[in-house]
Amino acid sequence: MPVGRAVLVYVVCLAALGLLGGALWKLLTTPPSYTIGDDHGAIITEQGLSQVFALDIWYVFIAAALGLVLGAIAWGLFHQLGWPVVLLVVVGGVATGLLCWYFGHLLGPRDFADRVAAASPGDRVPVDLAIHSPLLTLVWPLAGVLSVFVGSCWDQLRRWHR
Repeated sequence: MPVGRAVLVYVVCLAALGLLGGALWKLLTTPPSYTIGDDHGAIITEQGLSQVFALDIWYVFIAAALGLVLGAIAWGLFHQLGWPVVLLVVVGGVATGLLCWYFGHLLGPRDFADRVAAASPGDRVPVDLAIHSPLLTLVWPLAGVLSVFVGSCWDQLRRWHR
């Protein structure tokens, strides 16, 4: 495959994986809710706090699984380049992780402060669908690099046994 076409295929795959990841994140999570009290204060239970953590955990699971796919695609398209494929995976993985985060945030509840301000006592207001540490986006390239490592080891083993 010509390099230009391979790059185009890779970019399309990155976008598709990012959008798929964001959609899965929205489908697999239930953001916890704050309850608006009589004094218009927002209260969350301990279980709700643990559900906030679960939003991050689901993002990491999705990033790890789809990051492995991202790395396999990169290795399949660019293995002839050698070690520079790792750079492609790192840059592509970070971009895909950010797209997943952004798309999931767009799909999920957002503008928490505005929704709380407009809420009445007794209303339940779900938190935004967001990760709580930008470093979690690095799971994408880490999983991708792991996939490239396995692919390169497999190729090396095949060469030794010829």
